[in-house]
Amino acid sequence: MVLHRSQLRISPGARTLGFSLMLAASLGSGCSTGSSGGSATGSTQKRSHRSSGIVELHLLTMPVALNLDGVPGPDGVAVKLFANVGNATKPAAIRSGEIEIVLFDGLLDGNSNPLPKPAHIWTFTAKELKEFETQAMVGTGYQLTLRWGSFKPKSDRVSVIARHPIGEGRYLYSTPGVIACAP
Repeated sequence: MVLHRSQLRISPGARTLGFSLMLAASLGSGCSTGSSGGSATGSTQKRSHRSSGIVELHLLTMPVALNLDGVPGPDGVAVKLFANVGNATKPAAIRSGEIEIVLFDGLLDGNSNPLPKPAHIWTFTAKELKEFETQAMVGTGYQLTLRWGSFKPKSDRVSVIARHPIGEGRYLYSTPGVIACAP
């Protein structure tokens, strides 16, 4: 039996499931989190006791660095940050704690522990993030355009991560985003 497109009916539940699977595939392929020690934080019970409630960070990056000052050469990046908070099923607003966006010259080696020296760090409190808050189909996020100042990349790529302090010098990390830039 052949049905015409107008004869197809997709239930709201099936549509939601399909969207959720697409979101999981896109976020899962580029973003994951773990503690600074390189292993994921344990059970949900252990993760949910953080005062900020943040359990995962997802950072989406533009593929190329930006020229924000009109002078030839890149001097910034654009990112979107999403955070899973508590037991929410989709990214939610960050209402406490702080987030750091960390820039590195070149690619990060997955085995480097500790991380190399950052080229630049931007720190935002939950209150400061509020002005960058945006609503997307996937949930609440933050759209940030970040100028890196006097830093001049030596590599043709930079790496960017988001991190959230979880206490005792440890951080919750997003997976690095890689951004192309001409040196």
